[in-house]
Amino acid sequence: MTPDDLKSAIKSLGLTDGGFAHLVGITGANADRTVRRWKAGERDIPGPVIVIVGALMESRAVRRFFGVALDGDSTP
Repeated sequence: MTPDDLKSAIKSLGLTDGGFAHLVGITGANADRTVRRWKAGERDIPGPVIVIVGALMESRAVRRFFGVALDGDSTP
């Protein structure tokens, strides 16, 4: 996953950097900064984050579980 892929996924899911950090379990005062660094290519995107993003982008059921949606997702 490239930084641009991550940027696109976060935007498509309608999340802020802080909201995405919370979703993937990054906590603390600098959580949103960590996400910004991934998006800027300053830090490698961790493998587990890549897996979560892939699952979110591929599966409506996973998005429902995490409480996020893409355009076109129907409401249950």
